Amino acid sequence: MPPTADTPRIWRIALALLVFPALAVLSAAQTLAIVGESSKPAQAAAIAPWDGSVKAHLAKGAYQGQLAENAAAVVPPEPWIAALAREAYRRQPLTPEALAVIGSSLPEDERAEFWDLAAATSRRDTLLQGLLLDFQLKSGDLNRSIRTLNQILLVRADQRTPAFAALTQALHDPQSVDTFVDILGSDSEWGDAFLLAASRDKESLENLERIRERLPDDVVEPRTDRALILAFARANRLHMAHRLYARLATPANGAAPGWRSDIPPFDWQFAGEAGFRAQVVAGSERLGLTIARGKGGVIASRILPADGEFLRIRGKHDLKPQQQVERLTISASCVDNGALLGESYFSASGIALDTAVPADCEFVAIVLSGRAWSDGERVSGSIAPLAIATDS
Repeated sequence: MPPTADTPRIWRIALALLVFPALAVLSAAQTLAIVGESSKPAQAAAIAPWDGSVKAHLAKGAYQGQLAENAAAVVPPEPWIAALAREAYRRQPLTPEALAVIGSSLPEDERAEFWDLAAATSRRDTLLQGLLLDFQLKSGDLNRSIRTLNQILLVRADQRTPAFAALTQALHDPQSVDTFVDILGSDSEWGDAFLLAASRDKESLENLERIRERLPDDVVEPRTDRALILAFARANRLHMAHRLYARLATPANGAAPGWRSDIPPFDWQFAGEAGFRAQVVAGSERLGLTIARGKGGVIASRILPADGEFLRIRGKHDLKPQQQVERLTISASCVDNGALLGESYFSASGIALDTAVPADCEFVAIVLSGRAWSDGERVSGSIAPLAIATDS
């Protein structure tokens, strides 16, 4: 996938700075133990002169030590390290450790074909994969960079934090969508964790929605989808949020959702603090409510699309005492601009609100709120599911 002239370059910088240095120093301590003094390569290689794999490991360890001292950039291996790798290759071809070192020692015009071939020999050697990634970054190959990083993550779960930061930057580029869909659609081990990380970056949300739209539901965990919906909503991308919500939460057989609270903010969110709590009564469709004296705030809230010019809400309750209950309110506001559309107080036994909805208001927030004043008794009882209707 060749990059276009306007392809963002930030993701390459992020990958190079966040991922590769970490890979370069993964085994710095082990390097010192294996190689000993790099000024004595002949003695090191003499440990097992007949075994190409031993020489390959020594070359790899020495090169990692060199990279650890130059963590800001990938430098070619010192001549003696390259010679050790070539000797290992002659004794035991296709050893990934030797290929990693040899590839970094080649002239620029010979590297492309070499790395394509070397990458197929091992998907588990982190040095080989890291150097391959560095080459792909410098070549501007977004597709292959993401795929190589996927291979690294499959064997180095401890690199997720820096890798996710870099992949999130890559997600800013629309060209990355197809590659992410292909990788995440295969139920990648790190897929859900990455979607959660990327959802915290506002610039990634549009491409993130495109990816999620194309992924099968069975490869994304429900908690991840809930987090995506909340992330879209909090970023004021309510249409994006509701499209995913509608895909996941359509009531069976057209049944009313009642006090369903599975996927906020389009399902209900309830108060849940000490002395001020709303929760569905077990074995019932009613919402139980307790408000201690001096407590209060938002009892329950949800957002719904404004599908008409008028909004009509009706409900019944058995809350007591009446004096306190008549201080509770139900309101409707336009989420788009925060304008209050209508508000009314609870009556002795009912809830009612009728209001017009402006044409430019696309989503409406329904809020039940109130307080039990300290000069009265605590509020307790329950509320039946609200009937909410929109008319043109």
